Amino acid sequence: MNEVTLLKILVLMNEFYIRGFNVTRGDEKGEVNISWDSVNGAHLYIIQFAGAGNRYKEWKVADIINEYFYTLNGLKNNRSYFFRVAAVNSSKQGPWSRKIKKNII
Repeated sequence: MNEVTLLKILVLMNEFYIRGFNVTRGDEKGEVNISWDSVNGAHLYIIQFAGAGNRYKEWKVADIINEYFYTLNGLKNNRSYFFRVAAVNSSKQGPWSRKIKKNII
């Protein structure tokens, strides 16, 4: 792979990178509010979560939506979870956001 190709790949990845990603406690028990900045050109967003225990982290799709905020409920109290989001356009999925760990109360 030459330098120009690598630069093009990095530019494309950066265009679809999730910024402003945040996870906050929801209004109800077992609920979180997930938000991020809108990504220019994105048609959909994939939201995933995983238990944060010592075992292998199995990512599960919470939803695929066209908004840039989401409320996830039904999480178990007194457990920790990881959350992440990726933007999707008509031809590809962008990289996953950074993971956020949240303790559910």
